[in-house]
Amino acid sequence: MALVGYARCSTTHQDTTAQIDALLAAGVPQAQLFSEHVSGAAPFAERTQLQAAIDACQPGDQLVLAKLDRLGRSMQDCVTRAADLLEAGVHVRTLDGRVDTAALGKMAKLVIGILAAAAEIERDLILERTEEGRQRALAAGVKFGRKRGWKGEQASHVQELVAQGLSHRQVAAKVGLSASTVRRMLKDVS
Repeated sequence: MALVGYARCSTTHQDTTAQIDALLAAGVPQAQLFSEHVSGAAPFAERTQLQAAIDACQPGDQLVLAKLDRLGRSMQDCVTRAADLLEAGVHVRTLDGRVDTAALGKMAKLVIGILAAAAEIERDLILERTEEGRQRALAAGVKFGRKRGWKGEQASHVQELVAQGLSHRQVAAKVGLSASTVRRMLKDVS
C-alpha cells in the first residue's frame, strides 16, 4: 500500500506548508505529494494537482488529506469523489482522524457522507453569520469597500465646476480624475 498526499489552500495568502509537513510526518513520500493554491469552489478541471494525486493512486493505495473538504466543496463532490476512489480500490484517510476508509470497511461511504454533510452545513452557517454581521455593521453606519480617492476640497471644486455647466468629462479633465470618479464624487456629496 502506497501513500499519496494532497494539500490545498484556497488563496495565495494562505500557505500549504502546515498541511505538507503533516502529510510528510504521516509517511507520505515527497515524490507522492501534490499541492496547489486553488479555491475549493473551483471546478474539478481546474484542480490539476488533485487530479494528479488521484491519477497517482493505484488499487490498494491510500490518498491522505488534511481534512475531507480537500476533496471537494460540497457534500456531493466529497461523497462522489470518495466513492469513486473506493470503487477504484483506493482508500481515503484524513489527518484530522475523522476518516479512514480502510478501517471503516463497508461503513466508509456512510461515514464520508455524514461528515461531508456536516462540513457543508458548517460552511453555510459561517456564511449566514458573516452576512448577519455585515448587515449589522451596515445598519450601524460602517462603510465597506475602498476608501475614497479624493479629498473634501476636491469634491467642493468639482461641485463648483459642474454648477458652472461643465460636463463630467470636462470636469474630470480639469481636476485630473476619471469621469466615473467625478460621478461617484457627486453622488457621495449629494
